[in-house]
Parts: sequence; C-alpha cells; structure tokens
Amino acid sequence: MWELQRSERATVWTLCILLVLSVASSAYLILVSQVRVVELTEMTQQSRLSNAAMLDQETSLRGWLATRDPQFLQPYREGAREWDAASGALLESLVRPDVNENIVTMLLTHQEWEEWATQARAMKASPADRSSGRLSAFLLEGKELFDDYRSAQEPTTEYFSAQRDDAITDQRNALILVMVATLGLLLVAASLALQRGRRLRRTVTAPLDRLSTTIGSLRSGDLSARTSASGVVELDSIGAALGDLATELQAAGDEAVAREARLLRLATRFETVVRVGREISASLSTRYVSESVTAAAADLLGAPATLWVRDDTGIFRATRRSDDPRGAVPPSTLVASTLVGDVAADARSAVSGPTRAYPMVLAGRVIGVLEANVDDVDADAEQVLEALMATAAAALESARLHGSIRELADIDPLTQLSNRRRLESDMETEWDRSRRYGRPMSFVMLDLDHFKMLNDEYGHLVGDTVLRAAATAVNGVLRSSDTAYRYGGEEIALILRETGPDDAAIVAERLRAAVASLTVDGTAATVTASLGVASASDDMAHQTELVSCADAALYDAKSGGRNRVMHWSAPVATVAG
Repeated sequence: MWELQRSERATVWTLCILLVLSVASSAYLILVSQVRVVELTEMTQQSRLSNAAMLDQETSLRGWLATRDPQFLQPYREGAREWDAASGALLESLVRPDVNENIVTMLLTHQEWEEWATQARAMKASPADRSSGRLSAFLLEGKELFDDYRSAQEPTTEYFSAQRDDAITDQRNALILVMVATLGLLLVAASLALQRGRRLRRTVTAPLDRLSTTIGSLRSGDLSARTSASGVVELDSIGAALGDLATELQAAGDEAVAREARLLRLATRFETVVRVGREISASLSTRYVSESVTAAAADLLGAPATLWVRDDTGIFRATRRSDDPRGAVPPSTLVASTLVGDVAADARSAVSGPTRAYPMVLAGRVIGVLEANVDDVDADAEQVLEALMATAAAALESARLHGSIRELADIDPLTQLSNRRRLESDMETEWDRSRRYGRPMSFVMLDLDHFKMLNDEYGHLVGDTVLRAAATAVNGVLRSSDTAYRYGGEEIALILRETGPDDAAIVAERLRAAVASLTVDGTAATVTASLGVASASDDMAHQTELVSCADAALYDAKSGGRNRVMHWSAPVATVAG
C-alpha cells in the first residue's frame, strides 16, 4: 500500500509540473509570440499592397498622359482606393517608434508624388508640350518622385519582413525548448515509473494479477472467464463470488437477448399493422386496401399470399396476389380452394398441407379470406396477423360499400362510362400525382363526327346505339391503366396515365381506328371520330390547361377534315376517311 501511495504522489507531481509547463508555454505562444507574428505578417502584407497600388497608379497615369484615353484613369482610381486602405491599415497597426519613422517617410514621399499625380490628371498635353520637351520633363519629374517613394517603401517592407522572420524564429525556438523540457521531464518520469513498476511487481502477488485479468475479461463481455485457486483465502473468496456472478449474468443475458429479439419482432410487426391500418382506413379503394393488406401479410408471414373477397353474389374472388406486379389484378378465372370455403364457413383459421387460411370477420360475417403458402407460423406472427385481419375487414367493407354507392353516382347510364363528375375528381388526383412525382400524363378528347346529322337522319335511338357502340369500342382498345369518361353529348374524354406525347399519339390512333371500324346495323351510316391529344408540360399551371389544349387540338382535327388525330402542339397522324 505504501508503494502505491508513493507512486501516486510521484505521478501527481509529474502531472502538475507538465501542466504548469504546458500552460506557461501555451500562454507565451498564444498571448505574446503568435500575436507578434500575426501583427508583423499583417504589416508586411499591407506594405506590399500599398506598393502594388502605387504601381497601378503610376502606370495608369503614364498611359493617360501618353494616350489621353480615359480608360487609363480607372486603374488609377482603383489603385488610389487600395493605397488608402493599405496605408490606413498600416497606420492602425503601428506598435514600434522606429517603424513609425519609416512609415512617415514613405507617406511623405507618397504625398509628394500624389501632388505630381494631381497635376498629371489635370494636364492637357498639347503638341507644343510634346515637341518642346515639357511633357518629357514632367514625366521625368514624376519618375524621380516615384523612385523616391520606392526608396522609402522598400526598407519598410524589408523591416517588417525581417521582424516577422525573427518572431517566427523566436516562436520556433520556444517550441523546441518546451519540447526538450517536456521530453526531459517525461524521461525522468518514465525512469521513476519504471523503478516504481519493478518494485510494485515485486510486492503485488501473482494471484491479484490473475484476479485483475479475470475481472477485465468479465468486463469485456467474456462471462466464461474464471479465476483459479491461489491459496489466499480472501482472493479465492472474491474469485468464487465473481464466478457465481458471471454465471448468473450469463443466464440473465441470454434470456434478455431472446426476450429483446422477440419484443423487437413484435414491435416491428405491430408497427406494420398500425401503418397499414392508418393507410387503408383513409382509403375508399378496394384495390388499394387489398394491395396494402396482402403485401403486409406476405411480409409478416414471409410467404406468398392471396386475398379472396366475397362479392355481392356471395362468391369469393381473388382481389390481390402478393407476387403480382403492383396494380395487377388477378385473372377472373381463379377459383377459391376448398380451404378458403371451409374457413369462410367456420370463420376460423385452418391449415391444409403447406397452405394456411385466415378469415376476415366483420360483425359476425366473413367478408374475406387470406390464403398463404407457409408451413409454419409462430404464435406471435399469428397474433399480429389477427390484428391485421380485423383492421382490414373493416376497411374492405367500407371501401366496398363506398364503391357501390360511388359507382351509381359516377357511371353514365347510357354508355356505362364514368361520367364528367368522376372525370373532374380523377383529373385532379392524377394531375397532383404527375406534378408531385414528375410522371408523364396525357389527355384525349374524342368527338364523333357529324353526330347531329346522324341523329337527324336516323333518329335518336340509332344515335344512342352508336354512342354505346363507340364507348364499347373505346374500352376495348384502352390499356388497363387508362380511363374513359363521357364528357358530354357525343364527346368522350380519356386520361392516359404514365403516358408521354409519343405513346399518347399511338393510343389515340388506336382509338380512332376502333371507332372507324364500327357499323350500324340496318343503316348505311358510317361512324368516325376526331381526336385531340395533349400531354402535361412544365409550363401548365393547372389541369384545366391540359383539357383546354386537348380541346384546341380537337378543334384542329375537326377543321382539318375530321377522322384524324391532332396533338395540341403539332399534328401527330393524318388518316384519310
């Protein structure tokens, strides 16, 4: 113990001496030496800047006197401003009397040259002045004054530079001295520490070293470390207690890791349920709800999943498969398995071979069944899945009821196309999506040619038949991502999602050809259509501009002879009718 106390005192004294040396040297370098170096560096820089400014003035004035070109006076003025700034800064940084004398001499010679420069700016060098040699004499006088200035300025700059170099040298010598003193002190301290260390190793026993090693291993996380018997009762008792504590800690750690992993999985899964529940609770789209729920269930189970939803006739139809691309609708030919029917009848989950099915129950009625190809599911996953199914059931039923009501309100009864009310809602949604994500979008206006003449000649019943046939033909060639609407009268509007100008022109031509192929039974009437196409661009501020551009293109198509497609900026295709 006495050796430890002596070693501690020696260490404390060494640290105190090092601290004092460090503080003293730092104070000198920061408060004295570095301040002097910075000050002299600044004075040297300002002296050189003032000289450069004088050179600009002298050169500019000579150019002015030689050419009388006013452009030569601009560098002179800039040099004068730079001289004023540099000389002012130089005067503010004066700290030594001998420097004052140098600067005053430089300023006086500059003042004399400045008086000559004032005369030079006002001088009108006539041919007589040039021929008589007066101009040459005047220029020679300016050169002599400038040389006097240079003779006064150069010693000032050299003095500052030399003083700065001396200050840097003093600073470097001080650093070397501090470093040598520190190294010497460290060597002395190291020598003392070595002696103390040898003495401590002789007086501290090997069992204590082994005990310290064991404690270090336990602290680093190696709970298997143990201390062997040493024969010293006290140390062996401490070692045994450490061994028992390590055993208990290892058991508790293993249990905590397992519990933490389980809780983390549960938290992540429930977070997914909450997120999906928040997303689908605000959605009134059966397709969107189906996609979100199926994707979440497949991720939760780690296996492909299919969602079956009961339609209005009571038949379960597949609305989403997790392996399908986003937005894809399963084929209508898919038939629910016997397992799906059993789960729907019993309102309980069931297993059949490698397939499991989970009911979606709302108010005692099974409205959907989730089918997954998974062999084994842990209890925690099934618990989270039950919460997801409960949330999804309510969202699906709400979306289904809303869809039925909205379908009645948004469908045109004659053509079975979406009506103009639905167009305005969808147009606003798609416009916002296109702007937010920078995605292409196009709009098409289709108008049946000479439709009023057809009504007048064959009657409105035939006209209605033509409208229905045109709507059917349009829907027959549309892509799954596009939507057709009855805009009004004989006009049909179409939203082409994810479609730029080139693809929009191809789709529009396909629509025109489909309408042109129509025939009216019992009549000699022919049916054609004119189409106007417009694509969203950065200079459009609102979706109404897109509609207006398509309408303008439609007008061009009508004016150009009908039965053709026109783009709002230029014709895309022309087909003779």
